[in-house]
Amino acid sequence: MIPSNIQRAKAQKLKLEDIFNAINDPIVVFDRKFNVIKINKAAKKFFIENPTGKKCFYTKHKFALACKNCPTWQTLKTGRVMTSEILSPKSRLPLLLKTYPIYNRLRNVKGAVLIGRESSDIPIKWKI
Repeated sequence: MIPSNIQRAKAQKLKLEDIFNAINDPIVVFDRKFNVIKINKAAKKFFIENPTGKKCFYTKHKFALACKNCPTWQTLKTGRVMTSEILSPKSRLPLLLKTYPIYNRLRNVKGAVLIGRESSDIPIKWKI
């Protein structure tokens, strides 16, 4: 049997899902309005409930607005890559956050990708 275009598209989507979930660093994809549209398996452990379709700051922190220094918010506003450091709420290890803009074909920001890296040796400012 010859696979149809739909079957090939589904197989390709599954391959991409496997790659996305194979990454051990948490990855969160946001739309322009700060809604979470996708998270990988590693990011799921940072949320109590499924954040998809909801604002990260409300789901994660129960805040009404984004944090002032939130790198994702800054990337959505400026279209620039941002870097930030926080302490992981789970492990209390430093967590390096990097956010990258997602552009539409007109080069307008249509979302952002946040990637976290938990490591005891990345930032020095958290060491006491």
